[in-house]
This record gives sequence, C-alpha cells and structure tokens, in this order.
Amino acid sequence: METEAKPEVSTVAKTVLEPEVTFFEGPPSWTELVIPTISILTVIGIIPFMAAASRQAWVKYKITSRRISVQSGFGGKDVSEIIYSDIVNLKYVFRAGGGVGDLVIELKDGSKLEMRHVPEFRSIYKYILSKISPDAQEDSFKMKDED
Repeated sequence: METEAKPEVSTVAKTVLEPEVTFFEGPPSWTELVIPTISILTVIGIIPFMAAASRQAWVKYKITSRRISVQSGFGGKDVSEIIYSDIVNLKYVFRAGGGVGDLVIELKDGSKLEMRHVPEFRSIYKYILSKISPDAQEDSFKMKDED
C-alpha cells in the first residue's frame, strides 16, 4: 500500500499572498485648480476651471503594494488598473514648483497611463520605482535626492 505524498508546509505557505497595502489613495492635487480659478475672471477661463473641477471630483489615484489604479471618466466610472510587472518605464515632469508632478507609465504592450497632478509626488514616484523590475528602473527617469 502506497502512501500519498503530502505537500510540505513551507511550500504551501509560500503560495499565500501577502495582504495588499495601500500606499496612497486620493484625488489629483488641488493645486491644479489655482490658475483655472484665477482665469475664471475671463469668459474663456470657465472651461479650464470646469475641467479641473471635474477632475478633482471624478479622478482618484490608488497606489498599493500590488497595483496602480486610476478611477476616472464621467462620474468616475472608468477604472484602469496595472500591475508593477507590466511597467516598462516611468517618465515625469514637475508642476507647481516641484510639489506635484505628472507621471507617464509605459507598459509592455506599448500603451501608456498618464497620471496628472499627482500629490506627494516625490514619495509616490520613489515608491513606484522601488516596485518595478530592475530593467524598468534602469529605463526610467532618475530623481535627484534633495537631502
């Protein structure tokens, strides 16, 4: 009579995923409303103000230990989610004197995800950079530490 082999406890334990930890969750930075609010004094400024205000209401960024999620669209009904292993590189540009930034994430399939007016930009960029592959880190924009 043969006995069935039981899986080792250590093998089973390795397949259990760690809980997903949220690093940041929130809307774009409020600083994107400053210039459109000032320009509302002109009739032409109403359109940029409405666009910025709708982004504040409907766009939400969520960065976790496993993925990046962007909720957007009319009423916040569109959701884009990417996992770190799909990222090829990161590019950015600072806004509002370096406090916030725009982030472009290029994916393996050639598509790009743009995140505009990301608050707490330096810490978020460094966090995402730490989660992607070494090759993607090498191809991404470098950020100078200001310590």
